[in-house]
Amino acid sequence: MEAIEREWQAIRAQIREKIAKSGQAVQIVHLTEQSRPGARPFMYTIGNHAHGLPELLIVDTDLVAFAGVLSRLCKIQRDRKLAFADEERVSIGGKFPLRIVDAGEIGRTDYATFVGIYYGTRDYDVRQVLLPDTKGRWPDTPGCDLPYAGQPVLSKVSRTRH
Repeated sequence: MEAIEREWQAIRAQIREKIAKSGQAVQIVHLTEQSRPGARPFMYTIGNHAHGLPELLIVDTDLVAFAGVLSRLCKIQRDRKLAFADEERVSIGGKFPLRIVDAGEIGRTDYATFVGIYYGTRDYDVRQVLLPDTKGRWPDTPGCDLPYAGQPVLSKVSRTRH
């Protein structure tokens, strides 16, 4: 048990350092051979909760470049001192804006779990960032192209596991 506790302390220290340096840590969850069938890679932030803001989550990618997208969005949210609203569109310079939706209980319990562990609470919000396809369509829009169409819209999912 002592070894496990030391490992958790090391993880908490790494998260603290990243938050101190850039305002948030981005946790990337890759698929492994032990991942259950149907699991999806994803990434989420840790750090916004301390500012009374929701953490941000992208599902269906583990490409490191998208960690930068989450970091930019976090900075926008912190600078304006206002949480992204459910269904808000946010531009970060691409051809189409990103769509922010409430990730609800599924976002907290099935995806952004380290947030609760790090802060010692279950009382935090998570917003999902949806990426549009090359024509600006969302995964819940008919005709959305792959791989973008594969993103689950967590606010519309009754119950899932990653």
